[in-house]
Amino acid sequence: MPEGIRNQVEEHLKSCQECAVSYRSMIVANKVMDEEKAIEPNPFLVTRVMAEIEELEQKHEIRQRVPVYQKVLKPFLISVSIAAAVFAGVMTGNIYKPVEHSNEIPVELSYMNDAALESVDVLANQ
Repeated sequence: MPEGIRNQVEEHLKSCQECAVSYRSMIVANKVMDEEKAIEPNPFLVTRVMAEIEELEQKHEIRQRVPVYQKVLKPFLISVSIAAAVFAGVMTGNIYKPVEHSNEIPVELSYMNDAALESVDVLANQ
């Protein structure tokens, strides 16, 4: 900048706080950019990043390739297996049921007084 304009800018920055803050921010930003330009990039970084992206894309494609019938068939087969296991358990439990006691009348029924019960006919006539 020419000397006269530079002096005017410096005088303005001394009197205007808002412009002084903007100027300091610009100086810091320039320093950061200069330091960033000085850093040597890793030549293998791009290769590693691209390989990782390709690997993620392949995993995503594999997940999408699962046929729909497998998504439906697997839960269906699990449900059928559980139902078959429950049915087999019930049938196994019924095999060992004692048959000789199935025709006996429970003792509680022998104490029941049939004469004390009201007849259905009596209730129907009311």
